[in-house]
Amino acid sequence: MTETPDIIYTQQFVAANVQYLDYSEREKAVDLLNDFDLETGESNIQHDVDENLAGYLGYTDRKAATKLEDGLTGVYPTFTQDSLNLTHKQHHELADKIREAQKNKSMLWQGVVSFNPDFLERAKLYDPETGVVNQRAIKRAVQKAIPEMLKQEELNVPETFWWADVHLNTNHVHVHIGISQTKNTRPLKFGEPKGTFQAKSLKKIKSIVHREVEDKVSRKQDINLEKKIDELKKDVVDQLKENLQQQQQQKMLEQIWHALPKYKDKRRWRASNNSYDFREAKLLTGKLVDDLLKTDLNQDYEKYLSAIKQKDSDNREKYGQNIPDSIPKKQKDLHDYLMNRVFDELREVDAVSTKSNFSERVKWLGIEGNNELIEVLSKQLKNTKSDIKAKKLKKEIGIRKYYVGVLIKENKNKNYLNQISELKEKGLKNNVQDYLINDLQEKYRLGVLQLISRNKRDNDNKTEYQKLVNKHADVSQLSVKKINEEIVAQKNQYLDEWLKVVKNTKDPNVQIYLKNQGLENVNLSEYVDLQKKIMQAKLAIKDNNKKYADNVSLRNQKNGKLFKQLKKDYEDLKNINSKIDLNQTQIRLNQASNSKNVSRQKNESKSLAKKENTERKPTNSVSPRLLSKLSSALTSVKKEGQERINALRRNLDKEDDFEKQDRIDEIETETGRSMER
Repeated sequence: MTETPDIIYTQQFVAANVQYLDYSEREKAVDLLNDFDLETGESNIQHDVDENLAGYLGYTDRKAATKLEDGLTGVYPTFTQDSLNLTHKQHHELADKIREAQKNKSMLWQGVVSFNPDFLERAKLYDPETGVVNQRAIKRAVQKAIPEMLKQEELNVPETFWWADVHLNTNHVHVHIGISQTKNTRPLKFGEPKGTFQAKSLKKIKSIVHREVEDKVSRKQDINLEKKIDELKKDVVDQLKENLQQQQQQKMLEQIWHALPKYKDKRRWRASNNSYDFREAKLLTGKLVDDLLKTDLNQDYEKYLSAIKQKDSDNREKYGQNIPDSIPKKQKDLHDYLMNRVFDELREVDAVSTKSNFSERVKWLGIEGNNELIEVLSKQLKNTKSDIKAKKLKKEIGIRKYYVGVLIKENKNKNYLNQISELKEKGLKNNVQDYLINDLQEKYRLGVLQLISRNKRDNDNKTEYQKLVNKHADVSQLSVKKINEEIVAQKNQYLDEWLKVVKNTKDPNVQIYLKNQGLENVNLSEYVDLQKKIMQAKLAIKDNNKKYADNVSLRNQKNGKLFKQLKKDYEDLKNINSKIDLNQTQIRLNQASNSKNVSRQKNESKSLAKKENTERKPTNSVSPRLLSKLSSALTSVKKEGQERINALRRNLDKEDDFEKQDRIDEIETETGRSMER
């Protein structure tokens, strides 16, 4: 790739009523207008353009910069849409149009097309030994490009005219272009015609001139690359259609079918439809396409992206490094195109015999998709005025939140298993390794039991479950209502034993464990002490609630300081957990980078980072909502209102996450049936 692009186009504009006169009357430009002999090609245009208008026309066709082609006499070097070299009569007519443009205060657009000498040499339009330039080919290219640019700007009207000259007075051959109108047709802005052109218009003139000037071999290569891109896109689409016929995709199509709103006009089943009722079907279809692009369609898809990258590289060589990366837009365009092909297939379906399972649909959509849909449904709930619709929306939001929690726990469990495997493979066998593996196994076991609804746990499971909750539950999730001395003692014992083991950082097992847990850069002693402080504060609040149940004022006085400290401790814990989340995310990114090929690294890393962020928020960090409630609680204590105090107690005595998910699980079956109806 050359440092200088093949072709550059710059453009400025001046208003004829002020700037144009200033520019055209400048001494340097007018002085250049010496005699122009029609027989010899010498410049002299003062006889047909008065001094006020000579400026830019005189500048573009001045002798110092232009040169008539060999064999031409009696004409001007200036060219327009209708002529490659103006005759004396045509030059007069051009001057008359310029006078009329000035009189009507039209806009003048001044453009310059500049060529890289190496490019002109490759295109066989410039001979470096003789210095001869094929001006005719360059002029024809500009004649081809300007009408397209004017059309883009809606300037392709009889009032518009333009002229240009090829300049040979610098190291880079360049073309000066003047565009104006005998009578303005552009929209007015602050009393003057709109001067700016769209970026795509400026890009168009560059691409057309380049296309017309470049040699046949280069042009053929560009055409072949364009054909290759189209063929690869067609291959991806064909592969999609084949995959949709396979049995494993039929169930996914069935889920999408049941999520589709039953519009009278099914042409509304499009990727561009962003309405509330279409959101679930769109997310499900997007996930189907994503999954296929990562698996069955991946080979053709990667070839397609590689061809797009090659085209971007070629364009930067032609037009400069400021050419934007087209990959993101092309990816989205293809993704939407494939989604629409799925909808096309579903339009052909007359009926689906099997009944859709709403819970399977929710699980299949995943964490990110459900969170996005929950946000949409929540906005819809906020705006609905129908009690029946509101009730249905609340049920659907509740179920989706429940399944998001399930998916988060399943992912955490997979993570624990991976950490156990790594310790066994890389760690040294000793008592420390046994302790750490047992710790991870207990956390994994707790996750497994959490996925079993409370009414389905037998007595042994219930005992084991409660023991593991007391030992491994996040202290921020322990409610004031349920906390007691026994739980705090068990938790403290575990934290002390754990700290004693993990502070021995010289053991390679500990280093692996801390790294996987995201704790390698965390002050472990402070982390443990903070958890103990939070539990003690909750115990003290519970004790005060019981001891001063009949003395609200005294109870508020005792608990006020505790609430204030608890808020600060929650903030500190949140900051530590955020650091842990960041460390663990980086670990996943590094693992993805090492295990995936180069062409897929960026996309998968972004997806993984987003997934990790989604997974961790509900589990390991203190929620902003809870911190907000604590802040409100402090205000309530100061005001000492009975109603606010009761609200405060309800906030801190609320059910913890484990209880909440058990409760939701118990009503899920009934709610699911309701959703299906």
